[in-house]
Amino acid sequence: MEEIRGMKDKSYLFEAAVTELTMNVLDSGEGFLAGEGEYPLPGRLAVLAEGFAQEMDLEQVNERLKEEGFESLYARSLYEAGLIYAFSHGLSYEEWKKLYHDYMERYRGKIDPSKQIFPGGKITLKQLEAYVRDNSSSDGMETKMLTRFMETGIVESKNDEDFYRFMDQNVENFSAVREKARYYFCKYLDLYIRQKCENYYESCETSERMLRQYGSALDKDERGYLERLALEELNFLKPLTALKRDAQKSKGRMSLEEKKELLENTALTPGGIFDEFNYFYFGYVSVDWLELVFELYGPVEDWPENLKIRIAHSLGYCTRNPGENEKKEALKKLRGKEEEEARKEEERNQEYERDEKKAAKLYQRGRSGEDFFREFITGKRDINRETLITFLLFVKMKITLDDDNKITLMRMNRILENCGFGQLNPGVGFDRFVIEFLRSKDPFAVLEEHVDRQVTRGQNFYLYKVYRDAYCHQEELAEYLGRK
Repeated sequence: MEEIRGMKDKSYLFEAAVTELTMNVLDSGEGFLAGEGEYPLPGRLAVLAEGFAQEMDLEQVNERLKEEGFESLYARSLYEAGLIYAFSHGLSYEEWKKLYHDYMERYRGKIDPSKQIFPGGKITLKQLEAYVRDNSSSDGMETKMLTRFMETGIVESKNDEDFYRFMDQNVENFSAVREKARYYFCKYLDLYIRQKCENYYESCETSERMLRQYGSALDKDERGYLERLALEELNFLKPLTALKRDAQKSKGRMSLEEKKELLENTALTPGGIFDEFNYFYFGYVSVDWLELVFELYGPVEDWPENLKIRIAHSLGYCTRNPGENEKKEALKKLRGKEEEEARKEEERNQEYERDEKKAAKLYQRGRSGEDFFREFITGKRDINRETLITFLLFVKMKITLDDDNKITLMRMNRILENCGFGQLNPGVGFDRFVIEFLRSKDPFAVLEEHVDRQVTRGQNFYLYKVYRDAYCHQEELAEYLGRK
């Protein structure tokens, strides 16, 4: 066993887990299944190994996954489709391993990236809306119905040949990530951006009325003031230079339709969206998020001016719109805080005797938050349950949603169920916070109360690095099942 643990090929871990569980040497809650060794077996895979060892059926495996807080098996994953077939047809581990080898050789590379809605990684408003529209039916359940269709077809396959026939006919429906979670993330992101755009369009119309009424009597700063203010709410779009310049013109201004067309084809900056999301929570959990801010945004000297002021204001170093002297003093304090965090980080590295490689992995600085959000949207990273929930809460508090899209406790549970996640459980700390947040007439008070409670216990708040637990399940399976 020690020899297996020392091997760098992670595929040995899964087979070792199945073998030892079958022999009753380990149970699902101890040993390297819980994270021992240099290459631990992730918890979700530990449950799957347990499923093979204890000859569970599909329903039992999915129930165990949800009990442990993991997502149920996903029929639109090329890897998990075979697991669904195996557990629903009572295949042994050895039988599944042969099937897995055969169908991965057959279907490897069959998912065509060129068919994706965001080719090349560029994301525009028009593309985002197209993705949401293409994955919505009249009742918004298109992706769920497709997933059910795929699972039913796999479960009802009479034999291996029938399974392959179904796979051949539906290979274009496979995805690298859970499309339903991605769909909801993109849908509410689109709703958020659309309302910001509508606010901008209304400001444009107001500016036009003022120009017609007052004409040259308006000085340069007064012209398009509301328009420029609304553009500040669209700082996650790039570039907006042409619109900002147009707002100050008195003649030859762009028409509203031209502005709409420009915005529709403007690229989103996932970093800008992440900034809004991060800042929304950061303002209320600054103690917990301080390390995260310096980690994600890199050296203070490289930050944009508005970001420096935002963070300095959140830390109480200055007012929201500081004068030059106040700003200078605030930035001095901010750099001091950065140095303090760097010293703490160095002490942690020394305390735990981390080598250079591990330290770099754990404390890598840069715009990693932007990368996470880009990969959520483009379908390169699975959106974990906590990230989806916190993003939905963010949108709920930032814009006015109509009755069909309001985030209520009932709708949140339905969304989670549709995505294959467990519904909110009042016995779990994070879930209890979400339930209270959704039920309260003063949700921010609930947020602050839970933050204070966690800090008093010397613990980080639930939202701390919440999205950092998101990863691509398909890549994980490929890595641990030896097919990467």
